[in-house]
Amino acid sequence: MDELTRRLDAARPALPRRGEPLEAAAETRLHEIAHPPRPGSRRPLYLSVAAAVVVFLAATIGIAALGKPSTSFAAATPPLLEPTPVDGSPEDLLMQLSENAAPTSAGGTVRFQSWSLSLVIGDDGAVEQSSIEPEVRTFEHGDGGSRIEVRRGQPYDSDGAPIEVDGYDVGSLIWEQDFGPGEYAFVFGTPPTTAAEFGPFLEQPLGRTGITTGDAILQLGNLLSEQRLDAGQLRAALQFLAGRPDLRVEGSVEDRLGRAGLSFVTESRSPGEYAERIIVSNEGLGILSIETTFIGHDRTDIPSPAVINYTAWE
Repeated sequence: MDELTRRLDAARPALPRRGEPLEAAAETRLHEIAHPPRPGSRRPLYLSVAAAVVVFLAATIGIAALGKPSTSFAAATPPLLEPTPVDGSPEDLLMQLSENAAPTSAGGTVRFQSWSLSLVIGDDGAVEQSSIEPEVRTFEHGDGGSRIEVRRGQPYDSDGAPIEVDGYDVGSLIWEQDFGPGEYAFVFGTPPTTAAEFGPFLEQPLGRTGITTGDAILQLGNLLSEQRLDAGQLRAALQFLAGRPDLRVEGSVEDRLGRAGLSFVTESRSPGEYAERIIVSNEGLGILSIETTFIGHDRTDIPSPAVINYTAWE
């Protein structure tokens, strides 16, 4: 590798490499981009960090094109979780958690909070503003159609303490969009109820097989961001994860919404660079959140380790 190539690779942000799945919720968010609002309207694009960079590349927008830095809300990366060790193998613990899944209904309303990069794109296609801010997203699906509503979430500092920012109103509407019956196309079909079927089910939208455990966790996040799982589907998902040999248990944690769960992590998607983490409720509430953490040493914009994306389902 020559020196120029080495430096370009070292400066490379958290992009999804060719063929990799996007971060949690990115598939759904990119679907929204493919269904823009009516002509003449203008709205912000809300993407995960990785998906946002894809937009930069597609639009051939470089960092220099941003001009002067724009206002940034809660730009500090979230604090790392602090696991308390627990006894048991990942397989045994996930199997136990799968059996404790509380009865629930699939479909209906999906609501989650996330920390992500947002871009405001003007009518001329130029980036007018970029900022890091939390958001609360609600998806309502029914026979009469679908609705997406995005509101501003509570910003926190790097220690996890809530902060107030002038001009930033927590809970205020960012944007919304309605879809008629059948207009909103789901990325995934109906989730299976057996562990053996869950792997191929997650691979199907990617058009490839043999994905890593990290890929599977991100795909599972994409699924949860558009559909609710019933007890049988959730049980199958957890039992599928229980069979992944490279998933290790970190311990008991509190997720970003203060809920108790067990944290499992893998570095299989990008060894030495990024780790995917999934937190499962030990109170029968299912999958609470999914996070991606930078663990490499080639970035200068954030420390290592640093959380670069999380999604927490309510």
